Amino acid sequence: MSAQPEAVPVSGAGPKKMELLAPAGDWTALVAAVANGADAVYLGGKSFSARAQAANFDRPELARAVEFAHLRGVKIYVTVNTLLADTELDEAMEFLAYLQQLGVDAVIVQDVGLIELVQRFLPELPLHASTQMTVHNVPAARHLAGLGIKRVVLARELTLEEIEQIKAQAGVEVEVFGHGALCIGYSGQCLFSSMIGGRSGNRGRCAQPCRLVYSLVDRSGRPLVDEKQHGRYLLSPRDLNTAALLPRLLAAGVDALKIEGRMKRPEYVATVVRVYRNLLDTAAAGRDYHVPGELARELAQIFNRDFTAGYLLGQPGYELMSYKRPNNRGVRLGRVKSYHAERRLVEIQLEDELQLGDGLEIWVSDGGRAGFEVNEILVGRQRQERAAAGQSVLLPLPPGKYRVRPGDRVFKTHAAALVARAQASYARPEEVRRLPLHLEVQGGPGRPLQVTAVALAAHLPGGRLQAKGITSVPGQAAEKNPLDEEVLRRHLGRLGGTVFCLADLQVQLAGDVFYPLSQLNELRRQLVEDLEQQMLHIARPAAPLTAAELAQRRAELYRLPAMKTVEGDLHMGSKNDGRDVPSVQENRAVPRLTVIAGTLDAAITAVQQGADVVYWGADNFHRLSGRELLAQAAELGRVCAAAGARWYYSTPRIMPEAELERQWELLEKLLNLSRPPHGVLVGNLGLWHMLRDYHPQLTVVVDWPLNVFNRVTRQYFIEQGAAWVTLSPELSLSQLQQLLPEGYCEVLVHGAQELLVSRHCLPGSLLGGRSGQQACRGVCRPGQYYLRDRMGAVFPLETDRQCHMRIFNSRHLCLLEDIPALVWAGVYALRIEARREGTGFVTAAVRAYRRILAARSHEVPELAGELKQQLAAFSPQGFTKGHLYRGV
Repeated sequence: MSAQPEAVPVSGAGPKKMELLAPAGDWTALVAAVANGADAVYLGGKSFSARAQAANFDRPELARAVEFAHLRGVKIYVTVNTLLADTELDEAMEFLAYLQQLGVDAVIVQDVGLIELVQRFLPELPLHASTQMTVHNVPAARHLAGLGIKRVVLARELTLEEIEQIKAQAGVEVEVFGHGALCIGYSGQCLFSSMIGGRSGNRGRCAQPCRLVYSLVDRSGRPLVDEKQHGRYLLSPRDLNTAALLPRLLAAGVDALKIEGRMKRPEYVATVVRVYRNLLDTAAAGRDYHVPGELARELAQIFNRDFTAGYLLGQPGYELMSYKRPNNRGVRLGRVKSYHAERRLVEIQLEDELQLGDGLEIWVSDGGRAGFEVNEILVGRQRQERAAAGQSVLLPLPPGKYRVRPGDRVFKTHAAALVARAQASYARPEEVRRLPLHLEVQGGPGRPLQVTAVALAAHLPGGRLQAKGITSVPGQAAEKNPLDEEVLRRHLGRLGGTVFCLADLQVQLAGDVFYPLSQLNELRRQLVEDLEQQMLHIARPAAPLTAAELAQRRAELYRLPAMKTVEGDLHMGSKNDGRDVPSVQENRAVPRLTVIAGTLDAAITAVQQGADVVYWGADNFHRLSGRELLAQAAELGRVCAAAGARWYYSTPRIMPEAELERQWELLEKLLNLSRPPHGVLVGNLGLWHMLRDYHPQLTVVVDWPLNVFNRVTRQYFIEQGAAWVTLSPELSLSQLQQLLPEGYCEVLVHGAQELLVSRHCLPGSLLGGRSGQQACRGVCRPGQYYLRDRMGAVFPLETDRQCHMRIFNSRHLCLLEDIPALVWAGVYALRIEARREGTGFVTAAVRAYRRILAARSHEVPELAGELKQQLAAFSPQGFTKGHLYRGV
């Protein structure tokens, strides 16, 4: 296991409280999180959750979870963080209304359309923006704050400095991931699982193809990496561990630290939450901070793929990845001293303690891993339940063939004692985080018994809450067995099954008195109910809506004008002043043909062959300087003017703050050219926000990375000023046919679909020597690198000027036969993806789609077959229709 980043003391960190947010995939994990110190828990319902494979919570369980957590001062956030189809919006809104009735503390969302609906019809419900929204710069966070988002879960690729800048300038709470699994790609921007396996991460069903085997090869298929030296799991990151950096996260202003793991077992949740609770309390107290070795070892033991601080300290390069292992590696236990094959006894020199029930893996030098559970420990000839570090032990192996050799490393992947400790912490849910209750009792003959109950807890207003109750009958003079403190303690202290435990009892009785025991029991029940209702009321972010209010809002929802087509001005300005405004009439006739090109030659070729619109600019893999880009833009402007075509400046979908500033400066210069671009293609929420504020007259086309999956999201961008929107490539034909008649929609129809964008550069790390301490030697050039999977499919790999890695689908999208259906449905524009392609591909593709658009419907099938044969020369791995007929 690699060393953790050294903790840096932070002076003046102060007593700021950073929320510890824990995952819960089921009820037991929820109890484990609360029992071990979580301030908040995030979980999912049975639908609309980005971890659909987890057990999740049905409605009664959600109600139970909210009550259990709120009584203990813990918040509940519910994930509704998937893209939603039109047919799901009504059900989703009904579910959100139910969550508002329950009093959940917030809902975590991804879909812009859903945010828009909630703010219109359910503004009482607090919203957090999921990491699936890929927020990684200040304007994006500001934009979401303007939509009513209370908290933004930032992209996991940010540095401490970038996080601090967003927190300081965006005016919104920020949440960051602190521990657990990392995605190789930016969340919300990954189609890898979707396209190759039909299971979409945007829809909560990622199949984790990044944890599979890949080879890095060149154009001819020659391996470029020594797999024995580096490993075969080339897209598998290590696990995030920020334990050593908590003071710096506090100093950066982080509001919440999130533990990943809704698919993890409760023992994992319990252990990680307990460790981070301990460390956060130390960091918040402002004391000298370090991570005790025992706590660091527990984090590693419960689960790790080796650890990394991610991008918090900068680009980690090679040190981000777990190339040799995609799953838990455990903690190193020692090395094999000897192996007696005939008796299946392995001798191990221990570097850590060992006990019965532990799970071990021997990393054999030939043949992978040999895993087994320890059922017998021999020290000398004595059987023992445990052995200490430094001892030599003999362990019997279960039946099987082993290639164990002296020197092989041994890892403990399951620590029985650590797991048992975790399980004990949540074994009795009714005893979790109970609140001390102080009772003061007054009574006497002829008087009702009065009890004042005071509950003490830090999450209560003023740290305390009070309730009073009296018996319904007065006390009677007792001739024998008068009421005393022991009887009162026995009956009023029966608080099992509640959140309270009796801490103190003060009794003031005027003489010997008797009260029916049923009265004492009823009084206790009423006091507990009163206190619990007060606590649940206090914990609610807003009062529940009445049935009448919900019915009225539902009626308003069905009258939502966002379902209409907008005529006329579609831009950020107030007048149609001759800018590039599409018309519904044009849309219903012949759609525009657009090409996104990676080189000037490809862009000019597209124009010459008949493309109506060319997207070209910064979103390419050729690393143009600003001066080169401006010179080429001037040339493209001249060509387009002569041909009567239009060109739009294409911008990167990932723009951390520094790149966003660079792109803004470039755009300002482009707009001052004699023939400036006709508009901008935008797939980044931050740039969208800036253009809306500072260039409202500029024509803007929304690109597919903004995940337009339903008509409400589409209409949001149109109403905010988009000329047209490019729909999600995950939509099926039937879903497209619901959206396209609304107008102003572009669809990808041909080319290599980009599947993933990552801040990690694989060639730079494996071939260029990039690490946390060393810069890359600059080994990347366009068209050099490919990933080959275990089935032989080859995925092109490119890097851009930010050293972001892009992975493209192995097969080209080709929808030639389906163009009539799209035209009939009212598609506004058809896009050809050509950022990786040369002029030959562009010529063939543009001509092919022009011929299809000019053909009569009955001619299309035969013509499409002929044209596909011509295009096949540029698509050696074949064609795919993507999600057109399978959806996600």
